[in-house]
Amino acid sequence: MKLVAIHPSPAPYTTPIFNALAKRLDFHALYLSTEDRVSLFADSWGIEPQFEHSRLWSRRLSVPSMQIHAELSLGVTRHLNRLDPDAILVVSWRPTSLEPLLWARWSGSAAVMWSESTAFSGHFRGTLSSWARRWMIRMCDGYVTNGSEATQYLESLGVKPDRIVTSRLPAAQAAAATTRSKPTAGEGVDFLFVGRLIPSKRPLELIEAFRALRAAEPSATLTVVGGGELEAAVRGAAKQVPGVRYAGWLEGDDLASLYLSCDVLVMPAVREVWGVVVNEALSHGLFVVATDEVGSAHDLLGAENGLIVPAHDLSQLAASLVQVSRTVDRSDEARQRRAATMAACTPERFAADTHQAVEDAISVRGTP
Repeated sequence: MKLVAIHPSPAPYTTPIFNALAKRLDFHALYLSTEDRVSLFADSWGIEPQFEHSRLWSRRLSVPSMQIHAELSLGVTRHLNRLDPDAILVVSWRPTSLEPLLWARWSGSAAVMWSESTAFSGHFRGTLSSWARRWMIRMCDGYVTNGSEATQYLESLGVKPDRIVTSRLPAAQAAAATTRSKPTAGEGVDFLFVGRLIPSKRPLELIEAFRALRAAEPSATLTVVGGGELEAAVRGAAKQVPGVRYAGWLEGDDLASLYLSCDVLVMPAVREVWGVVVNEALSHGLFVVATDEVGSAHDLLGAENGLIVPAHDLSQLAASLVQVSRTVDRSDEARQRRAATMAACTPERFAADTHQAVEDAISVRGTP
């Protein structure tokens, strides 16, 4: 069985999944990106590709004010004719998915959609948008999703539940350790933010919530990690609030060390389809506070390892941080229990679920 994935440029969490898929079937990744990352596979952990891959020219369309970023590309048909797969894998309803889906219909190959969107993600809603999404969805034979929220959204668009395989995205790499030096008496809770510094991630709102926390818990600290358009604003805000430190952009061992030195990850984002940093934090033993618009929160967080707060109630976010600072278990045993909740969230698991979706799709395509 041969599968070709039509995908954007390599990412830290997709390369391990594709490596695992290549061990299960004949696999090829066709990257549609203007970025020269296919040869480098630059990511946080230096994971090398163990599968065949190629790259096709594309043009990037961006509307930063609306946080819209898309790749437009033509010529996929020529590559698919050459590769002759039994099935293709496309990512949601991106513009680059249209030509491959039309090719699958024409050629008789099965089409699988890796669906990431949720009811709260994205900007476009309404009759026209829903029609376009339903139309592209109907061109697919099987589906694999990033979690239960993405599955529920597919079902709301008319997909039958038995056609969907629900999975969970893995972190780029499991943590090598979970224990940290024991906090000394009176030492405050160390909070952490990791992500792009853009409006939807809401780092500035978090710093304001931390200001309220600091008034109640003067020994608490907040470290902000990331880069982006709000960097200057974050630097300025960090200087205004005691206990806040902006660490810049960190990755690899530097980021892993910071995870181990902190107690609680806070993800105050809106429209977050999954949120791999939640996986990374849990695998290092951190407690996680995330909004209800973070997809992974609904699948990974429970009373033992996290707290979900309303995305649009910042006063409740501040109150929740105060509560967590007073109740979080920072023992090595608690960190190890939180890390254990990630045991089944692996690239091999997602690859197996994708493989199942491909087999289901081929079966559907072969049914009159």
